[in-house]
Amino acid sequence: MALFSGNRKVRSRRPKSAQDLKKEPALQRNSRHLAKRSDELNSKIHRLECFITAAPEIERRQRLANVNIVPPMEATPSPRKRRVPIAKQRARRSQHLRMATEGLLVLGSIAAVVGWLNQWFHFWG
Repeated sequence: MALFSGNRKVRSRRPKSAQDLKKEPALQRNSRHLAKRSDELNSKIHRLECFITAAPEIERRQRLANVNIVPPMEATPSPRKRRVPIAKQRARRSQHLRMATEGLLVLGSIAAVVGWLNQWFHFWG
């Protein structure tokens, strides 16, 4: 192991030689590895338990922090446009055409009646 600043022990990146591995008993290596792994897992479990315990408080804080914040308009989902079958498109188009024709006939008949009444009252007036 090499000694760096802060007096931390750091394992060297150089792998151990075969002779060093042969000197070290296999059972001792395995137990050290398992102990280290066990410590790592215990610390992860502890962190997760702390996070789970603090989750409701964190959620409450976030909700309170976002009370007066309005989301931007771009964030609202736009309505999806669905594909309309061709037969339905044709039916809608013909219905719109019939309504437009009916509206033009009504407006034309109103204009004709107004024109006729206008002519009639000018004739007697």
